[in-house]
Amino acid sequence: MSTIIGRRIRQLRTEQHKTLKELSEATNLSIGYLSKIEREDYTVSEAVLTRIANALGVNIQIFFEGPSITRSFERRNSYVDAEMISVEFLSVHPEKFKLAATIVNVLPFNTIRPMKPHSHGGEELVYILEGVLSVILDDRKFDLYPGDTLHFSAEHTHLWMNNTNKMVRFFNATTHPADWETYVSNLAPLLAPVDCGEEEQETEDGEGKTPSGPA
Repeated sequence: MSTIIGRRIRQLRTEQHKTLKELSEATNLSIGYLSKIEREDYTVSEAVLTRIANALGVNIQIFFEGPSITRSFERRNSYVDAEMISVEFLSVHPEKFKLAATIVNVLPFNTIRPMKPHSHGGEELVYILEGVLSVILDDRKFDLYPGDTLHFSAEHTHLWMNNTNKMVRFFNATTHPADWETYVSNLAPLLAPVDCGEEEQETEDGEGKTPSGPA
């Protein structure tokens, strides 16, 4: 197995503020043994790696070197009924990296049952492939057209909206891939429709204006 495994175990453990003692208790492996694994003194079996991965809450594949290639037929899909959007995960192992990429499809008129905008850590980059996407960012609304991009701190509350009768499709990249899974698995109850307010866009002099775009 790769010699990078020990370093990755130590990195994950320290990022989660776990001590060797805590990891030992969670895996039923001795502190000395875990210490040697982190120092790469031992070759680790897959069974042991599985116990460590489970204790750290990650997929075992995170410990292996090499690029991650996802074939088109391997993509995992998730449907969020509450927002009427489907998500295509472009990597089968997003937990291995600090960047996750998805293709998001927003069904027509998903605004018939909008949710409260949500926020999380990291950054997001949006590139519109098809349709017109309305984005609620904090208390502002922006309409994005094919070819447009939006880059923002995901700590701002945001929500994807499709006010048209056509599908909206966009590429989305986020620096906190785990947050999407958390969001999907912990969907809050549907809330009252969001008041989008007046559409505006920031100009260089700081004044707001209504942006123009394709009809």
